[in-house]
Amino acid sequence: MTTQPLISVLIPLYNQERYFKACMRSVEAQKYKNLEIIIVNDGSTDRSPQMARDWAARDNRVKVIDKQNEGLAYARRDGYLAATGEYVTFLDSDDMLAPDAIETMLSTSLEKDVDLVLGLYDKQLGFIRKRKNDRGSHFPFNQTIKQPELFDKYYVGFFRNDIFPISACAKLYRKCVIDRAYQETELYSPDIRFMGEDQFFNLKLFPYLNSMYRIDKTVYIYRYGGGTFGFNRHFPEIFSSSDKRLKLLDQFNYTKGYEPLFAEYVACFYHHAAQMINFKKANKATVVDYFMQEISQRELMPRLVEFYRQRESNSKAVQLLLAQNYDGMFQYACEEANKLYGSIKYKAFKSLVSFFSRF
Repeated sequence: MTTQPLISVLIPLYNQERYFKACMRSVEAQKYKNLEIIIVNDGSTDRSPQMARDWAARDNRVKVIDKQNEGLAYARRDGYLAATGEYVTFLDSDDMLAPDAIETMLSTSLEKDVDLVLGLYDKQLGFIRKRKNDRGSHFPFNQTIKQPELFDKYYVGFFRNDIFPISACAKLYRKCVIDRAYQETELYSPDIRFMGEDQFFNLKLFPYLNSMYRIDKTVYIYRYGGGTFGFNRHFPEIFSSSDKRLKLLDQFNYTKGYEPLFAEYVACFYHHAAQMINFKKANKATVVDYFMQEISQRELMPRLVEFYRQRESNSKAVQLLLAQNYDGMFQYACEEANKLYGSIKYKAFKSLVSFFSRF
């Protein structure tokens, strides 16, 4: 590699003392060495901030930023604002990079002259690693995709997650593209803090990209099983993000995104009810009240109703929603709860996660 541009590795850190050492070792082991490693301590209460400071004391490439807890999106924002590299890559503090991740993505960006390089990732649960590379995705490998095809054909991937891998990780961005987007749009929304951060970042950045290239090689190891398998109180943020994504579709007149967006909303509409029933043991009145609040207050609801009423054949879930059949909707949510959380497979998976969490 003839040029050695500075790469900013941005690592948000929140209470990951158990996995943080492995994360940092994977950065230290990178074959490409011209790195700026920015760790953003997002108000951690465990030993991980001291671990970060110890690392900075022995590696002058490491910088630690301490801040109050505001969530992943704002931790990434503060890391980006401190970055001085020509390129940026994101790494979660419980995950790891493959040894040649940055070298491979950078050489691809320089050779193909693209704004964004996407790599593949593996999932790791305890000592078990499984390749999870989205090979069923329709976004092509080893091909430079430029505008306007990039936007016209692939922006729909943010509304139907089988085309564009929406994670902010396993990617290398040209920082100048993020700079332009940050100056002209709200890349880091204050009300999207706990869910959908990656999707919203890339969703708003995507129109600013001129080109993209996806490599058929693992660059990232995602540690699976760190999240909760119980009730997620931040799940309703998906609904507010649906309102925001609808406005973006309107802004760009991107008609092919409406159907997958509405379908996703309907699925989440019932999934949250199923969570309430299973984890909170919510009674029928509570669940019906949730249904009524969503139907009466959600901004996208009139558009969703208009969209589906123009179609002759709709699913049972949609038909119940359009008819505002609350008895039927509650029964449907109970059936979903049983399918999602009552299966032997799900219970076995939770037991496996619990077992590995002891190591």
